[in-house]
Amino acid sequence: MKMTDIKSLSATDVDNKIEEIKKELFDFRIEKATSGVEKPHLKTEKKKTIARLLTHKNQLKRSEA
Repeated sequence: MKMTDIKSLSATDVDNKIEEIKKELFDFRIEKATSGVEKPHLKTEKKKTIARLLTHKNQLKRSEA
């Protein structure tokens, strides 16, 4: 997810997206432990997306205050 896509999200949408990606990361860890992963680069991509979402969330908080 690119930052331009993230900037169009509201605070609640950001929270929902963070939870969704965290669940995907958990499933990813389970899959890695049991059978192996076909696309290991997706883990790094998802972690970076979470960081982008949290950055946008903090920016929204600061603009409201």
